Amino acid sequence: MHNNIKRDFLLNEFPKLLSALEADSKGNFGLMTPQHMVEHLTWAIKSTAKKFEGERESLANKRHLGFQKFIQNGAILEHKPSDKTVADLPDLRYASMKEAVVQLPIAVKRFYEFWDVNPDYVPYGAFMGEMPFEDLELFHYNHVRFHLWQFGLVEVYP
Repeated sequence: MHNNIKRDFLLNEFPKLLSALEADSKGNFGLMTPQHMVEHLTWAIKSTAKKFEGERESLANKRHLGFQKFIQNGAILEHKPSDKTVADLPDLRYASMKEAVVQLPIAVKRFYEFWDVNPDYVPYGAFMGEMPFEDLELFHYNHVRFHLWQFGLVEVYP
């Protein structure tokens, strides 16, 4: 059963909030530009809207257990300063912010379409291990809200 609050936010409210983001907006913290943030979220959502191809580890490793504990604790993200610089940001995949923003609602829609068609699929990722849909949805919901807060598009996080 999908959480309608999270689903409604990700499918409907999120694109509206994103439309207020300007390409030259400055984040309240972190190194990402608005386009880097949009592309980062698009990749994260797309990566969980498909079946895992490859061999699953039979036992959860330390990284899996850490991510699963993070989810069990509410998936609350926080900014952790590091020694990274703007030079460490990945190359942009899209030619413009406008082009990147168009992709994000498509990724969210595909995420829900995938889960609507595959409700019994047990998701797996090299970083997270096996994780139920509800936990993935919670992660994406909080991940999106965290980055919206980073750029001042929501006032409160979590």
